[in-house]
Amino acid sequence: MLSSSETTELSIPSSSATSTEDSFTIPIKLHQPRHPKLLKSILLFIHGGIFTHGDRNCHPSIANALAEHNIVITASFRNGLEGNWESGLTLNDLKDILSWIERERSEREAWRGLMIGLVGSSSVSFIAIESCIVAHPYKRASYLRSSITSSAVEAGYVENLEDSHSPSKAEDILQTQLGFWPDDDSMYQAGENLKRNVNNVPTLLILGSRDKNVPFDVTKMVQRWATRTIVLGGRGHEICDSIDDIRGTYHDYTGDVERFLDYCIELNAPTHE
Repeated sequence: MLSSSETTELSIPSSSATSTEDSFTIPIKLHQPRHPKLLKSILLFIHGGIFTHGDRNCHPSIANALAEHNIVITASFRNGLEGNWESGLTLNDLKDILSWIERERSEREAWRGLMIGLVGSSSVSFIAIESCIVAHPYKRASYLRSSITSSAVEAGYVENLEDSHSPSKAEDILQTQLGFWPDDDSMYQAGENLKRNVNNVPTLLILGSRDKNVPFDVTKMVQRWATRTIVLGGRGHEICDSIDDIRGTYHDYTGDVERFLDYCIELNAPTHE
């Protein structure tokens, strides 16, 4: 891994994929080492808020950090005005981007044979994998409601009130979540799907122990079956927004991601008898 004083020179060209649903042009950005010594994988990086803001330029520090030994792809998804979640366009766009990656992998010599993975951050990132969300929707809604009534401590979600969202912030986030699941029953059922690794893929879960947006408690079902769970003590949701302030420190989790990628590559390596 690079130390905090070193940098990797990146090439960040732009491209696009086309929606098979309505021919919508999906803007794409590629983050990749300009002079790669070792490329491990192709990673599609999605931030949770990207489904709302739809910006391929968001959270560049994380994308660039991951691009030291990987090709990292970010994309601009539909925002709420162009195609809300219920329309199915966002999920369809995601599948079209993955198809684009697979085609490019077969055509670009430097990409051939590279493993494809998904890096998601924040609360709704893994909705993209349908049944493989990170946080239990119903438990998270219950936490947000307790934040709205300033009772998150009594409800057992946080140790101190300052570790929960303000009532107004919690209300805003809850309304956004209700755009994905319209009622408690649908949120509960989605959470029940977390009891097992539905897609049977290796999963690395990195959590901040004081995350106001995705409290530790609402991720417990995924922790049970994740290949590995790493908890950064004393850290909050900022680990999903920027990595600049922790590069080269003990809380720098890029080394954990690289180690996990090495594990996945070895796991999928062909065997010779």
